[in-house]
Amino acid sequence: MKTITYVLAGAALAACASSSTVSTSAGDVARTVPANARTLPAGSEIQATFTQSIGTRTSHVGDAFTATVSRAVVAQNGETVVPAGETVFGHVTGLHTASRVGDQSAIQLDFDSLAVGGRRYPFDASIANVSVRNTIDKAGATRGAVTGAAAGAVLGAIISGGELGKIVGGGLLGAAAGTVISLGTGDVDATIPTGSGMTLTTTNAITLVSGRV
Repeated sequence: MKTITYVLAGAALAACASSSTVSTSAGDVARTVPANARTLPAGSEIQATFTQSIGTRTSHVGDAFTATVSRAVVAQNGETVVPAGETVFGHVTGLHTASRVGDQSAIQLDFDSLAVGGRRYPFDASIANVSVRNTIDKAGATRGAVTGAAAGAVLGAIISGGELGKIVGGGLLGAAAGTVISLGTGDVDATIPTGSGMTLTTTNAITLVSGRV
């Protein structure tokens, strides 16, 4: 079953270094460590990095995106289940760009498949946290996570409860499956830059083929 998770990110971003992470609950799937390399169970944790920027000016509904596994998933018996460098595939299922100050911009991402050992497997996951790559703008100012601010302005924070209800009830996006990431408030060019990291929690089990290509 596809899941919907709601995440926040905000501010216009360019390209530079360092990162900041905001995390919270990824949903009802309990974290699980694979027993061996034959199965990636629901609840497995995957660290991945966006291979392209995603944002209000660059993304459109239906656009494909990819992320690279940045840390190998290792089973309880020491076997490597998903090596670092493998690819997660997904697409944009919703996008709302604010036109007025105070309005919420948001993008919705869903996962499609995971490549392991030269094979692609159906894949679904929720985002447990986002590590947005801090950037330096042309004026030399660092842009990154905002703390102690309203939820719509926090970069990379996952939202739930009342804030979740505001986004859903406000009709900013449809009922498509996926993770919804806020891109801040107001008419701004908000971007999650290439190289930003995320932690995924798998929501479906995958049986991996022995003797991978």
